[in-house]
Amino acid sequence: MGQRHQAFLIVRLTPASSEGEQSKAYYRCVCAIHHQWCYGRLPLSATRRFLNLLKNPENAEIVRDEIRRAHGKYGRQGTEPAIPALAFPYTQFLFVQAFNMDIDNPYYAYASGVGFERALLNPNVGCCDHDNNDGITIVDITDPLNPAYCHSNYGGGILDAEDYVRRYYRKEGSEDKEHESEVEKDVQCHIASLKNERVIAREALNEVWPRTFSQGEGDENTRTEPSMTQVVEERASAPLPPLADLALKQVVEQCTTDDDFEPLETLADMPGKMESIAEALFSRESLPDSASAVVSRVLRYKLERNGEVVDLSSVDCAFTANAIRTVFASLPSDSVKAVNLSGLHNLTPEVIADTLTAFPKLIRLTLLDTNITDKQILDLLYTQPKLFHLIHDIIHPALLVRRPPASINLSENAPLGDPEELRTLYQQVFSGPYGFTFMLTSGAIASSGLGPAIASVPFFVPEKVLQGLTKCLAVLDVREEDMFFPDQYMQGHLAPSMALSVATPVKSRPVIPSTFAKDSEDRLRWLHRSIGCVPIRGTYDKFLAHGWLFALDYNSPLFSRNKESRYGFIRIDEEVRDALLAEAMEAAEKALGEKEKEQAATDTGDGEKETEKAEVDPAPTAQKRLGALALGSMKVYDIRGFVDAVEKEGRPRPSDEVIAAFEHVIAGSKHPAPAGLPPPKPFRVLDLEEAKLFFQVLIGDLHFLDFQRM
Repeated sequence: MGQRHQAFLIVRLTPASSEGEQSKAYYRCVCAIHHQWCYGRLPLSATRRFLNLLKNPENAEIVRDEIRRAHGKYGRQGTEPAIPALAFPYTQFLFVQAFNMDIDNPYYAYASGVGFERALLNPNVGCCDHDNNDGITIVDITDPLNPAYCHSNYGGGILDAEDYVRRYYRKEGSEDKEHESEVEKDVQCHIASLKNERVIAREALNEVWPRTFSQGEGDENTRTEPSMTQVVEERASAPLPPLADLALKQVVEQCTTDDDFEPLETLADMPGKMESIAEALFSRESLPDSASAVVSRVLRYKLERNGEVVDLSSVDCAFTANAIRTVFASLPSDSVKAVNLSGLHNLTPEVIADTLTAFPKLIRLTLLDTNITDKQILDLLYTQPKLFHLIHDIIHPALLVRRPPASINLSENAPLGDPEELRTLYQQVFSGPYGFTFMLTSGAIASSGLGPAIASVPFFVPEKVLQGLTKCLAVLDVREEDMFFPDQYMQGHLAPSMALSVATPVKSRPVIPSTFAKDSEDRLRWLHRSIGCVPIRGTYDKFLAHGWLFALDYNSPLFSRNKESRYGFIRIDEEVRDALLAEAMEAAEKALGEKEKEQAATDTGDGEKETEKAEVDPAPTAQKRLGALALGSMKVYDIRGFVDAVEKEGRPRPSDEVIAAFEHVIAGSKHPAPAGLPPPKPFRVLDLEEAKLFFQVLIGDLHFLDFQRM
C-alpha cells in the first residue's frame, strides 16, 4: 500500500583524489529518502518547508560547512569511494523533518513516516531504482541561500511545481473566483509558494543520473535556471578597491613591521574609515598581539552594527589565542549575544572556556571549520559542565551527528568483581555530560514494531527545552477533524529530536509557543526556525549520572482508550547515589577478601568450594551494577519541581509564561472527543515505580513491549 515518492539532495562536490584538471566539482547525490504516502500537493508542501529551513542564514551556514567537509572525500555518482547514507546528518535532519512533519499549526498538523534513519535510502544508485508510484523531488543545495528544485516522473521529464501538481488537479475552467473550489484555491497557493524558486537545469541532473536525464520528455514548458556552475562563473568580478584603501593596507603593513599600531588607531578616529581599516586588518594572514587595541575598536564598531553579534568568521588573518582573549576582554560583556569563531585555527579549549564566561548573555557560539576537535569540545562538556549552563546553542561538528561519540559507549556485559575495575567504570560513567534526554513511548509506537523514540543533547537551558517540549506536545490534542493524527505523530519518531534541536534566535525574540497557533508571526517563526544541533539517537547519559530524563508515555483515546498519558522529569539524587556507591565499593572490597581466602583454601586442596561459589554467585555485570545505583537514587519531578531543581543547579529559571504554556498543553484536550471515544484526560505525573520502568527500558533491562503491557 502507499503512494510512494522519493526525494533527493544533490550538490557539486570535488571528487576524491582529484588533481589538476580533475579537481573540478561535479554534481552528485548526497541524500535520498523514501516517503510512503507523498503525492499531489504534499511534495510541494514538503519542498517549501525544506527551502524555508535551508534559507535561514544560521542553518545555511551549517549546511555550507557540511558541504565543505565533503569535498575530496567521495567519488562521483556511482563510483568509489561511495557516500554513506548519513553523510550529511544536519542537512538530512532538516530534509526528513520537512517531508515528514508540519506542526506549525496544531489545527492542521501533518505527520508521516517512521523516523529519521528509516527514511534513508542509498544515495549512490539511480534515482529510479526504488519502488515508486508518484514521482520524485530533487533539491540542489550547492548554494543553500539560493537553492533550486524540481519534480520529475520516471520518463526523465523535469517538472516545476505547477507541472507536477496539475497531473493530479486539472485547472478549473471557470474564471469566477468566487466559485472556485477550496481545493483549487489551495492548489494555486501551493503553486504560488514555489513560483520564485529556481528550477534545476537538465545539465545538472544529467551529471548525476545520465541514464535518466540525458534526454527527457515533459519539461519543454518548464522554467529552468542555470546550474550553479553557470551562476558562479557569471557573477561579476569585484570592482577594484579605491586608492585610499590600498594606502591603508600599506599603513597596516608598516604598523606590523614596526610592531606599533598607534598610527592606525589615529586613523580610526576619522569618520567613515572603520570599514576600510577592518578590511585592511583582517585581510592579513596574521596579526601580532600588539594589534589587539585597534582590533578591539573595530570589533566594538562591528558589534554596534551587527546587533549583539561578534563575527570573526570572515576574518582571513590568524589571531593568536592571547589576542582573542585580550580583544574579548575589551568588549562590553553584556552587549554580546552571539560569537562566531568559524574559520579560526589558533583556538584552544581555554579560549572557548574564556569566551563562555566573558559574555554572560551569550546564547550562541559558532565553531565551524576550526582547530577545536570533537574530543576537545566533548571534554569541556564533560569536565566543566557549569560553563554551559547559560549558553543555548553551540554549533560544532561534534554536536551535528546522529550517533553518540565512541568514547562514551560502555561495554555492559563484562562481569566486574575487582574494586579497581569498578572504580574505573564508575569514573568513566560519572564523567558524562549534564545533558537532557527525551524518551517518548506510546501504544501506537509499540504496535508499529518500533522501540521508544529517544533523543539527547549534552547540555541545555531549561527555558529553551520547555519551549521545544511545549511546541511538540501542543499538536497532540485530539481533534474531530483528524482523530488519527496523534498516533501518526507518535509513529513518526521525530518529536523528541525536533523538540531538542530548535535553536534560540539571536536577532529576534524567542518563540513562546502559542497553544492554538493563531498568531501568524509565531507560525512563521516556526516555519523558518533555526536548527542548532542534531540530537543523538539514544542518550549521552545512559545511567543518568548527572543529566535529566524527560519521560512521556502518550496514550491517545483512539488507540489506548482507558490509559492515561503520563510524564515526568527524572533525575538521580547524586548524594544518595554516592552513598550507594560507597556501599558497593565496600562490598566489593569485602568480596575480594573472601575470594582471596577461598583461593588460599584451594591451595591447601579444597578446590570444590571455589567452583561451587563461582557457579552460584557470579559477579554482576556493569549493566546491573550501574542500573542498581540509578534505581536506588532516582527522583521524579513535575514541571514545577523540575523548574525549582534546575534553578538550584545554577541554571536560569524559565519565565512564568513558558512554564504556564507547558502546563497548558498537559492539562488535557480543549476539544470535544470524537464520537464513540472517551474524553482525553490530563497528563499525570509518573510515580517512582513507573519511572523506574522507563529507566529499565532506557538501559535495555526491560523490553519495550513488556513495558507497554504493564
